[in-house]
Amino acid sequence: MTKNRTAYFILESQANDKGEFRALIAVENERGYYKTDWFWGSDLDQAEEIAREKNLAMGITKDDACLIVLSSMRKGAIEKPKF
Repeated sequence: MTKNRTAYFILESQANDKGEFRALIAVENERGYYKTDWFWGSDLDQAEEIAREKNLAMGITKDDACLIVLSSMRKGAIEKPKF
């Protein structure tokens, strides 16, 4: 059985009261996302860079991460895009 890939990502809407961005995890082809207890600073660009670095360490490219996150938004979003 093949394990679905995971990717770290950041949403602007997921910041704490100090403005620090929470790290989120998307699982390929699984709707929704998981919140972590990690906050990667209050600079959005830096938080996204940390997510990219963590993903690359797992062998997940920027394009892979985008596809994984997209697949978590709507079932079939990758196979049958409506745009």
